[in-house]
Amino acid sequence: MSDPVRNKVRAVVVTFNPDLSRLTQVVESLAPQVDSIVIVDNGSRNSDDVHAVAQKTAGVDFLGLPDNMGIGAALNVGSRHVLLSKPDWILTMDQDTVVHVGGVDAILASFTSLKRELQDRVAILAMRPHPQPSSIWITRYADRLLVVSDLESFVERIGVITSGNLVRADVLERLSFNESLFIDQVDFDFCFSVRHLGYRVLQHKSISMDHVLGERFGDTDREHPYENAQRVYYIIRNSTYLVMRRRLPLRFYFVQMVVFSGAFVSMNGAGSVLHCALVVLRGMLDGALGRLGRREYSFLKKGRR
Repeated sequence: MSDPVRNKVRAVVVTFNPDLSRLTQVVESLAPQVDSIVIVDNGSRNSDDVHAVAQKTAGVDFLGLPDNMGIGAALNVGSRHVLLSKPDWILTMDQDTVVHVGGVDAILASFTSLKRELQDRVAILAMRPHPQPSSIWITRYADRLLVVSDLESFVERIGVITSGNLVRADVLERLSFNESLFIDQVDFDFCFSVRHLGYRVLQHKSISMDHVLGERFGDTDREHPYENAQRVYYIIRNSTYLVMRRRLPLRFYFVQMVVFSGAFVSMNGAGSVLHCALVVLRGMLDGALGRLGRREYSFLKKGRR
């Protein structure tokens, strides 16, 4: 743990009704690579079982929230907990993301090879999700919209997903995750705040993590991202909210609208067009009016889950 390349790394894993076998893999993959782990459970039905998973491994703490307070709130609770131990980096993780062996050390070693003046301005080091959404041209186009520049073994990006991110602890002492967004786009909002402070967000070109972006449907050659009605609502609502405040690129916003709306209709059949329109329009309206937080609409519970 005294390796000067790694310094002190603490991990925050957010859970909500997780698959316990997958969560066990997540913890087992992280434990040898970081100094400690805290699991923040967002009011899961199987919270006691999640706690039991945490107790199986030394150096893993468990914080159980009384209800689902959202991604931002859970990340803030976990970050405040690990900041007490004065780490150098905080690794933020989803419940189903497995970091490959040596991934943490490898990305920090690559970071130290950068010029010192660049190192000083980097706030986030992200691993590359794998498998990548390799489907249609529009998803590849959306990903390119987020790339700012090429920096040796990294690319600089406008935003990255939360899972698999090493965040500088001194930056997290100055910033927090937006709790009002509840779920979705919390990551891009945080990245905007980071960049607004003059820091940079880097993603490694080759160091990857086992993480699937959304659900998948289609044949093996042309898989498409899919989210259910609740997720589509939050994606559209929060994206609308952020784009109106110039915290998200407008072109990326429109691509998201096309991808997730189209996939939603494809998965639920032609009869779901009106349902999808209701979900999207409600999301756009709430986002434009700033109606955030957790929302309970009956139509969000219809369709494929």
